[in-house]
Amino acid sequence: MNFVSDGPAPGQVDPRDLTAAQLAALRIVQGFRLSRVRNGWRAPGSPLVTLAMAQFLGGKRLLMRRTVAGKERIEITGTGMNTLTVADARRRKAA
Repeated sequence: MNFVSDGPAPGQVDPRDLTAAQLAALRIVQGFRLSRVRNGWRAPGSPLVTLAMAQFLGGKRLLMRRTVAGKERIEITGTGMNTLTVADARRRKAA
């Protein structure tokens, strides 16, 4: 909550607003160092995160692009980590 309005603070994303596939893509990005491949982002042995999915999550500021040793990579942001933490806590509470 911010002091200007009763809406959520800017930058925070409620996990209920994301689909199961979007949360799964966030978990993949968190668990692997993904590099750019044809039609998306992938690490050896990981599922493909499509360009459309990465663009959507990047638009919500859950992912960011970074150049590491001359290679483009995507990484999860602090907001993305908070979103996954809240989603996991809600899942554990429901179980």
